[in-house]
Amino acid sequence: MSVQSYPFQFVGIDSHTTDALQKDTLIYQFASSKSCHQYIVRIERYVHDLHCVKFLDATNDKSSGRFSYLSATYEPRTIFHTIFNIALDVLRNNRRASFLFIGAADNRDIIGKPTRRYRVYRLFLAEFDLDSIFEQSDYEAVSMSLLVNLSAMPTLKDRQVFRSEVCIFAGIQY
Repeated sequence: MSVQSYPFQFVGIDSHTTDALQKDTLIYQFASSKSCHQYIVRIERYVHDLHCVKFLDATNDKSSGRFSYLSATYEPRTIFHTIFNIALDVLRNNRRASFLFIGAADNRDIIGKPTRRYRVYRLFLAEFDLDSIFEQSDYEAVSMSLLVNLSAMPTLKDRQVFRSEVCIFAGIQY
């Protein structure tokens, strides 16, 4: 079965940062031909080539809960495939890039349990053979998946130190 994705475009770089570890944010956008929704993909770039992938329906861009809203377009595979293609575009431009996906909670998620978005991310990532490029680490307690770039961190010790630093940054036990 072939999974479709939408064409996307790079919009620009947002230099606003949320903390001292963040460098900037790459902004991409794409449109769904099925639902006619516009989506914004924000790739926050941090030190050590860590890239946190976030996306939202453009109609919720100014809302405080913008990453938690469900668009109810019933096309998650196509949307996630497009987001994954955007991550691959980032990887083409930065061969050392590692990626972080955090499944934002909404009002139907149970505190302390993996969010529904995280479970979808994990299922989606499992469809790809990423073992030659990334080492995947899942942190269910905080609904986070980390894809550590193997070429940027070739030794197990490098990857352990990196995972530890990401966990400290995310405020979780390693």
